[in-house]
Amino acid sequence: MKLLKSKGQHILVDKRYLYKIVRYADLSYNDTVLEVGCGTGLLTRLLLKNAKTVYGIEVDSRFVNLLQKKFSTEIESGRFVLIKGDALKVEFPKFDKFVANIPYQISTLLTFKLFKHDFKLAVITYQKEFAERLVAKPGSKKYGRLSVVAKAYCKAEILDVIPPKAFKPKPKVESAIVRIVPEPEIVVTNLDLFKDLVRFAFSRRRKKFKKVLEEWCRERGYDVQIPKGYEDRRPEQIPPEMYAEVVDRI
Repeated sequence: MKLLKSKGQHILVDKRYLYKIVRYADLSYNDTVLEVGCGTGLLTRLLLKNAKTVYGIEVDSRFVNLLQKKFSTEIESGRFVLIKGDALKVEFPKFDKFVANIPYQISTLLTFKLFKHDFKLAVITYQKEFAERLVAKPGSKKYGRLSVVAKAYCKAEILDVIPPKAFKPKPKVESAIVRIVPEPEIVVTNLDLFKDLVRFAFSRRRKKFKKVLEEWCRERGYDVQIPKGYEDRRPEQIPPEMYAEVVDRI
């Protein structure tokens, strides 16, 4: 059968990595799983073998038709619920675990949509570069706005790197399997204010943090003292907990 192609979607076909993803998800027969970007259903089939129920969101009509035929029995029994639509726009059903090889172009928006939901665990295949930014520590080249804000929502770690040859069509970049546990690494009292400060700081990353904070306070009408020892550091040298502390002082 000729492999269908979808814009922006690379189908993971190497069974070794498909099995790894399922193993990392630590599924039980009581779990309800949400998968975004089901594609040809290779991962879907494994999820159905290891979970109670699978919800699949797929936007490509050709894949939807293929999935309806391939999993007609599971759809009829209610074990597989296929939702046709844009994952960024449709309402997520209630689920325990999120397991997916997502379209890379929606990584940021989909990840933060995921953070708004109550779930136990997520195992997601990202572009490696995005995954490295997600888990980056202060001072590293990949450390930025994404790294800081994500730590207010979860603990994330890279479990495996997937070469381009494991996909069809082959992407030009490496991919990574990331495990996300929805347990914040830092406690933030006001998430909106925290995200605003982080966005503001990294848009001025060449400035010293003292100047950045003074400018942010002046524009927002706040008055807060910068924590000692951080005045001359750049935004990428400020740890996430310090951004949280600044917000807490307001």
